[in-house]
Amino acid sequence: MKPKHLFLVLSLTACAGPSYVYKGVQDGIEVSYRWNHPASRPSELLLKLENTTGADKGVSLDLDLYYQGRTVETFRADTCMRVGQTLNGKVNGIYFIPGRLTTEQIKSGDATVELTRMVVSDTTACP
Repeated sequence: MKPKHLFLVLSLTACAGPSYVYKGVQDGIEVSYRWNHPASRPSELLLKLENTTGADKGVSLDLDLYYQGRTVETFRADTCMRVGQTLNGKVNGIYFIPGRLTTEQIKSGDATVELTRMVVSDTTACP
């Protein structure tokens, strides 16, 4: 590969935003998350949900936020997802702002997120 092309590939990779952490799939609904740390504001936990099925689905889930092995917060979300729909963070999705952890605690690596409950149900149609 020419040095010019290598530089372009590395530049594009470096500009890519933080990637989502895959948490699992249930009944065709894929769940991922990532942290966003805006300057001078609290950190945000952004969810990415994707309906990979051929039907509208109701989704209810709980996420537990752990710090140093202890549950400090539980986040709950309920939504309806159309066929093929992706809900992505703050753009058109679901996000949470922790009230008990600082950005420094989250960035330390001692905070973890676990998908503790997820119920996917058939629905006739989403609004």
